[in-house]
Amino acid sequence: MAGQSQNITILFADICKSSQLYEVLGDREAQQVIGKILTRLADITEQYNGKVIKSIGDAVMSIFFSVDNAVDASKSMQESIKQNFSNITGSFPINIHIGFHHGPVIIEDRDIFGDAVNIASRVADYAKPRQIVTTKTTIEEMPERLTPLIRYIAKIAVKNISEDIEAYEIVWDKRETTTIMDHQKLSYKFHTKLDLIIGNQTIVIDNKRPSVTIGRMDYNDIVIDLYWVSRSHISIEYRKGIFMIADKSSNGTYIYPETEDMKFIKKSEYPLSGKGCILLGMDKNSESHNEVIIYSVK
Repeated sequence: MAGQSQNITILFADICKSSQLYEVLGDREAQQVIGKILTRLADITEQYNGKVIKSIGDAVMSIFFSVDNAVDASKSMQESIKQNFSNITGSFPINIHIGFHHGPVIIEDRDIFGDAVNIASRVADYAKPRQIVTTKTTIEEMPERLTPLIRYIAKIAVKNISEDIEAYEIVWDKRETTTIMDHQKLSYKFHTKLDLIIGNQTIVIDNKRPSVTIGRMDYNDIVIDLYWVSRSHISIEYRKGIFMIADKSSNGTYIYPETEDMKFIKKSEYPLSGKGCILLGMDKNSESHNEVIIYSVK
């Protein structure tokens, strides 16, 4: 019987550096610890209405029919490992890294197949210890309440996929998420738009125009035709009161807030506030002429 095609969310949760567990704890005890962790990950999957497809060595592959549930499950997995297993060895912490992707798969004989599985596995491999990584396709399916917890990371290559995949981190640590949410509440109250000025051109980012792209190619909203500027260098997005600049370049981006020290970002994000200027690819000390982008959050 032919398999059924369906859009689902595929999640991989993998124990970091499991080989060290065997070296420190010995084979039998390490196997017991890994077994307990995998069981805990499976329990959390079911708790959030997911289904474990299989265990692969020291990793669990699960599916969810809701992106929301996959996000909540991945955060719960990280919190559970942090609270219950992180100090079990006494010498190094036990961590997991998680990746998930939403897309079409073939469901057949209690297994799943397709490019979406390959992509989910790749972003899981890319994730660092205690990190949750997903894709742009997946975040487009997420509810607005999760928007402040999303951070752009980089474009990554996936085997047998022609185009690079844009990877994003989901912030899960409670202390960090509390800080982000507090920032969001303040932003709702005070910040409604961001003015970008470059030369004689002014662009306003707000609810009506929530994003702007800047780079060397003419498909960007603002074009800066300098050889050290990447084709798609940065984007600035309005996310429920937060103006987030995301660098996607090879040479990075220099941000000079009026009241703070310079910030350098590369393949990462930073929230803009107040006033300042932005330089692409080279800092203020460079002898080369550079276009200055002035920003003002109001």
